[in-house]
Amino acid sequence: MKRKLTPKQRKFANEFIKTNNAYQSAINAGYSKNYASVGTKKLLENVRIQNYIQQKTGDVEKRESVEADEVLKNIYRISAGKEIERHYVKIDNLAKEAVGGDDSIEARMEYMTDETTITPASTKEQVAAAELWFKLSGRQKNDSKDVEDQKIRKLKADADIAEAKSKRSSKDNQQVVINFTDDLPDDGQQNT
Repeated sequence: MKRKLTPKQRKFANEFIKTNNAYQSAINAGYSKNYASVGTKKLLENVRIQNYIQQKTGDVEKRESVEADEVLKNIYRISAGKEIERHYVKIDNLAKEAVGGDDSIEARMEYMTDETTITPASTKEQVAAAELWFKLSGRQKNDSKDVEDQKIRKLKADADIAEAKSKRSSKDNQQVVINFTDDLPDDGQQNT
């Protein structure tokens, strides 16, 4: 015989999922403050409560995974130039002017219609989707190694300049010399 959670245990588990605060979750579930301060460990170790929380989180992961899969499919379809379904509202401006300033739903129904088309995305949208697809799949990096190295070098130079300015302002009338060094690894290629 499988034992179910009591209503308080279920309430505790749901509150704990929302807040991750065992003490407050116990209070919100109807347990006394005394029990909440000493009994939350027992509640969290309860196998039925643990199973309930795991089942709830697993259900969410499944639903979110399905939704994420749909988003990824659409990104891929757009990047591949396949036909996609687009929904939009078409507004007849002449009919809108005829209705005047009436903004009621009935008036809007006179000049607005829902339209659907099935066409490939524009080239610009396809390129953007392809870039996103390649980034998500790990086949495109934001910057090359050389660009990343140059950014690091610039950050170091900016830090050296800021330090020199700080020293100069604290030591009036003393000459400050800034030495720049290129401590990037030499891979046998010259930077341009």
